[in-house]
Amino acid sequence: MDVDTALAKLLENTDLDYRLVDDRIIAVYDARCELTDSCPAEAELLIRNPLYVPGIEELYVYGSQVTGSRIKRDHLQGSAPVDMISAPDIELSGAQTLGQLLRRLPAVSGNPTSTAISNGGNGTATATLRGLPASSTLVLINGRRVANDGLGGESVDLNSIAPAAVDRIEVLKDGASAIYGSDAIAGIVNIIMKRDFYGAMLEQYYGTAEQGDGEAVTTTFQYGTGFNSGSFFMTASYFSEGEIQSRERPLSASADSRSRGGNDRRSTATPAARVTRSDGSVVIRDAASNTYREASTEDRFDYPIYTSSLVPSERKYIYATASFDFSESLTGTLEGSYTETQSQANLAPTPVFTGFEQIPLEVAADNIYNPFGEPITDLRRRFTELGARRQDNSSEVERLAAILQGLHGGWDWELSYSWSKSQARERSRGLINASNLQRGIGPAANCQGSAIDNCVPINLFGAAGSVDAEQLGFLAVNSNVDGESSLGSLSFTAARKLVELPSGTIDFAIGMEYRDENTSKKPDGLLANMAIIGTDNLTPTQGRRNITEIYGESITPVWQSADKQIKLDLEIAVRYSRYSDFGDITNPKYGLRFQLSPALLLRATHAQGFRAPSLSELYSGATEAHAMLFDPCILPENVGTLPGCAQQADPGRYQYLTITSGNPELNPEKSRSYGIGIVWTPGNAPGFNATADYFDIETSQVVDSSAQFILSQNAQFGEFEDNVVRDQRGNLQQVTATKVNVGERRVQGIDFGLNYRLPKRDWGQLSTGLNVAYMDEYTLQLDADAPTVNLSGSFRDPQAEGAGALPKWKGNIGMQWARQRWRGSYDLHFVSSLKEVVPNTTTSRVVRNWLVHDVQASYLFDVLHGLRMAVGVDNLLDSEPPFAASAFNDNFDGRTHDIRGRYWYAKLSQRF
Repeated sequence: MDVDTALAKLLENTDLDYRLVDDRIIAVYDARCELTDSCPAEAELLIRNPLYVPGIEELYVYGSQVTGSRIKRDHLQGSAPVDMISAPDIELSGAQTLGQLLRRLPAVSGNPTSTAISNGGNGTATATLRGLPASSTLVLINGRRVANDGLGGESVDLNSIAPAAVDRIEVLKDGASAIYGSDAIAGIVNIIMKRDFYGAMLEQYYGTAEQGDGEAVTTTFQYGTGFNSGSFFMTASYFSEGEIQSRERPLSASADSRSRGGNDRRSTATPAARVTRSDGSVVIRDAASNTYREASTEDRFDYPIYTSSLVPSERKYIYATASFDFSESLTGTLEGSYTETQSQANLAPTPVFTGFEQIPLEVAADNIYNPFGEPITDLRRRFTELGARRQDNSSEVERLAAILQGLHGGWDWELSYSWSKSQARERSRGLINASNLQRGIGPAANCQGSAIDNCVPINLFGAAGSVDAEQLGFLAVNSNVDGESSLGSLSFTAARKLVELPSGTIDFAIGMEYRDENTSKKPDGLLANMAIIGTDNLTPTQGRRNITEIYGESITPVWQSADKQIKLDLEIAVRYSRYSDFGDITNPKYGLRFQLSPALLLRATHAQGFRAPSLSELYSGATEAHAMLFDPCILPENVGTLPGCAQQADPGRYQYLTITSGNPELNPEKSRSYGIGIVWTPGNAPGFNATADYFDIETSQVVDSSAQFILSQNAQFGEFEDNVVRDQRGNLQQVTATKVNVGERRVQGIDFGLNYRLPKRDWGQLSTGLNVAYMDEYTLQLDADAPTVNLSGSFRDPQAEGAGALPKWKGNIGMQWARQRWRGSYDLHFVSSLKEVVPNTTTSRVVRNWLVHDVQASYLFDVLHGLRMAVGVDNLLDSEPPFAASAFNDNFDGRTHDIRGRYWYAKLSQRF
C-alpha cells in the first residue's frame, strides 16, 4: 500500500486532509479550516512551518491539557465530563459576549448576572453551574485564576473577555477542588485564548432587534505571525450594545400584571404625596382638584415607563500573547490583556418612604408645607422632578502572565506567574440626601431658608412637580463607590510517566501554588454614613490574605485484558490548602475509568471540595439592600394567629430595607460530589459519540445571610426579635442579617450529550448535536431546624433571596452543514416550565416553557485571503419570554430568558 492510499484510508470519514510536502514531511490539517476563519487552512500551515529539522525520527505526542486534570489526555477519556465550546461554535452562536453564550448552556441555571438585569445588576456577567451561586463556579483563563470583579467580589466578570479572542471554552461539570482549590464546587469554566493564528483579519458585526432597539456593534482586528523560534498573536475589539426600554415591550411595559395572572406591583410611592394620617386614614393629593382625597388601590405609580430592560453597555478589549522556543525542550510565553467596560442603567425616579428609611424621617407638625397640622411619619412620594435615576458602572481589568514550559529528564513541567486586577466604579445619579431631607421636613425653627441657616424647607405634600429648583438643589446628590480586586499567583506543575506496569503506565503530576488576594470597597462619605435615599448605602471594605497549596495527581492502570480492549484505570488527586485567615484544609478526589470495549467507557468520580469565604463575605461592612421579601404579617389570617403578627402590615409593599454585613469568623463551605457516567463511541459510526452522566453535589456550612428566613422565623415563632423592626402600625421597617455558616444544599441530575458528524456527501457534510441537563432535585435547608425544600422546577427571583430559575429540563439541539464555501446552522434552545408563588400571596402558578429557534448562514468569497459574510436570526419565531409574576424586573427572568425578540445580525470577516 502506498503512502497516498494509506493516508486516505487512515483519514477516511474524518474532518482531516493531508498534503505530501516532500519525501519526509506530511502536513495533516483540519479540512474545515478551508471553510472557516477560526483556524489555519492548508496553505497557512505550510507557511507557518516552512522549515524542518533533519534527522527527526520520532514525534512524542503528549495529548492536550484538558480542564480537570494536570495530566494531558483527550476530553472524552477522563473520569469527569467536560463540555467543549470551540471557536467555530462561538462564531455560529452569534453571541457577542461570553455572558450571552454561557447563559444558554444546559448546565447553567439559577441566577447568573448579565446586562439583562437592570435594577439589581451592575453590568457584569457571571456563570452559575448547576444553579449554585456564581462563587461556586471557578472561572479560569488559560487554566489560571484571575481577579474577581472589583465591586461584585464573588466571581469573575465574563463581560471583560471578548469572544473573538477565545479559542475554546472547556466546562468541567464536576467538583475539582483537589485539582484547582477553592470555588470549584459546581465545576469550572476554563476560557482558552487564541494563540495559533496567522495573518490578519478585520471583522465587523452588526445586530438589531426587529423593533429597532438593542443594536449591537462589534469591530475586531486580529493579527498573528510565526517565525522559526516562536509566534505572536494579538486581537483588539470594540463592542457596544444599545438599550431596550421596559416600556417598549408589552410584557415589561407595566408593573400591573393582574391580567396575566400576577398581581399589581405598581409602587405606592406616587408623584403626588400619599399620606397616612394619625387616625390611620390614607389620603393622596388629587391633581385635578388640588385637594386631598382617600387613596384607592389604583393610586399607584407604574415605574417601567422609566426603566431599562436591557442595559446599554460598551467594551474595549486588547489581548496579546507571544511565545519563544529557547531550545527544543524549553518554551517561554507572555500573555497580557486590558479591558474597559461601561454600562448605564436607567431606574425609576427616587422614591421616599418616610416610615421605612434608615435615617428617621418625620414631617413636623409645623413644617410650612404640612397642611394637616400633625406629625406625619408615613408619607410616600416619587421624586419625578429628578427624572430617572442613572446607574453608571465602569471597570478596568488588567491581566499579565509569564510562563516557562519544558521537558527535562522525562518530566513535562511548567512554571508560571500571573497577576490580574479589576478596578470597578459605580456612580448613581438622581438620588436624595437623606440628612438634608430630614432637616427640610423637620421643625420650622430648624429650617428657615438657605439665606438664614443654609436649609431649604421641602414640600412633600404638593402634586407632581411641586418640588421646585431650589428644593431640588438642596436635596439632589450623586453617589460614588470604588472597588478593587487583585490576585497574584506563582505556580509550578510537573508531570511524567512514572512506572511501566503490565496493564500500562502510571501517569503522575505534582505542583504547588502561592496566591495573594486583595480587595477593597470605598464608598463616598454620604454612602458610608447611610445618608442617601435611592441607592444601597454601604460602609468600606478592606481585606487581604495569602494562600499556599500543594497537590498531586496520578492515573494508575489497574488492569488490562490480554487484547488491550478492556482496561480499568484509577485516578487519585489530593490538594492541601493553607489560608492565612481561616487555616488549612485537604481535599481528595477519586475517579474510575472502566473501558469495557473500544466503544464503551464507564466513568465515576467522588470528590470533596470547599469554597473559602470571599474577602467581601469576611470583611464587608454594613450594606443596605431593598430586598423583595414576603412578610407573613400582610395576610389577615395570620394577624393574632402567628406570634410575630400582632397587627396587619401594609399589603401594598414588596421591597423592604435589609442590612447585611460580613463576618470574619466564617468557615469554608464544604462539599461532596459524586458522578457516574457512560461514553459510547461506536466504531461502526465514525464521528458519533453519546454520553450520559449522573451528578450529585452536597454542600454544607453554606454562607448565607437570609433576611427572609429571619423574617419568617420572627413571624411564625417570635424569634430574632432584635433583627426585625416594625413601626407602631405593624409595618416592617428593617431586617438585619449577618453572614453565617448555616444550611445545606444538594443538587442531583443527569446530563445527556450526543454528537454525530455524518460522512461527507455530494451535498455537503452535516453535523448534529444534543446537550441536555435534567435536574432531578435541588434541595435547600436554610437552618438545622428548618424544613428541607426541593426547588427543582421552580423560580424565585434572586432579589427575593431565591436561587433563580431551576428548570427540570434545559437543552440545546443543533445542526451544522458545510459544503465547499457554504456553512449553515440551525439551533433549538429549550427551557422547561417552572413553578412560582405570586408575591404577597400563597398562590402558585406555572411559568410556561420556552423554545427558541436560531439560524445562521455564511459564504466565503474569494477576496484577498478570504472574505466571509454571515447573516443570522436569533429567536426566529419571535417567541416572547414567559411571564413570571415574581420576577423583580420586567415580569420575566432576564437571567434565563431574552426580551429582545426576533434579532437580526450580519458579520463580515476579511482575511489579509
